Amino acid sequence: MTQPADRARSKRSQVDPEALLCALVLAPGTYSRNRFFGLFEDPRFRRVRRRAARVRGIVRQLVPSGGAKGEVVGEQILSNGNVILRYRVGELAFERTTALSALEAATLRYALHRAGEGQLDPEDRERVERALERLGEQVELR
Repeated sequence: MTQPADRARSKRSQVDPEALLCALVLAPGTYSRNRFFGLFEDPRFRRVRRRAARVRGIVRQLVPSGGAKGEVVGEQILSNGNVILRYRVGELAFERTTALSALEAATLRYALHRAGEGQLDPEDRERVERALERLGEQVELR
């Protein structure tokens, strides 16, 4: 007979890290670390959590809040699909360049669109929604 801890570990190994990344960016409270502690014990998912936090941070810097609004000043898509993004928040004299995976960039654009900032390319929408579909029922870790 399988032990509950073994079943939870098995389910964790089935969770798609890229799908979890999208969920943690778009609905971070859905998979809180406290509620799904077992999931985030795995180093792969701790890394996903850090990546999602970084993308959410960029969203906060690009969406107007308290008068300071950032703007994307450059975007370069590399041959492997990764994206080099440069943005600035003029009022704070802040400029940043960051490298994002193709999915991180698509999720960023998706989140910005949901916040009312810019258009969403259908390819980005499809990439993010396809990733989210892979979550399915796999995260039932109770």
